[in-house]
Amino acid sequence: MTENTELGTNWEGFVKMLLHRLDIPTKEDINNLHDRLDKLEQLIYQKQPGTKRGTRQRSTKRKSASAIVLEVIANHPDGTNFKTIKAATGFDDKKLRNIIFRLDKIGKIKRVTRGIYKKI
Repeated sequence: MTENTELGTNWEGFVKMLLHRLDIPTKEDINNLHDRLDKLEQLIYQKQPGTKRGTRQRSTKRKSASAIVLEVIANHPDGTNFKTIKAATGFDDKKLRNIIFRLDKIGKIKRVTRGIYKKI
């Protein structure tokens, strides 16, 4: 029984030594980094010095890529093609295809024919 304890202790020491020598972060190191990042984010979002008290800073809410594509499709009630959507959004082919696939899958748009999409 004492041999197993000694082997376990030696094994843990060996692993700790390896982690230390190879500069591999432990879970504790990663948790400490997360805590530090949280503190930094809080400092960033705190009120900036020199601003008036009681005034709110308005932030413009950005639309998601899916919302942008859906809006472009909605602007064409008879349906629109892939080329028009791509020109209006500026998204690359792969991103646009994925968005259209997701919108079709969740039922927000309808595929009229190949390459023609219409809002439901």
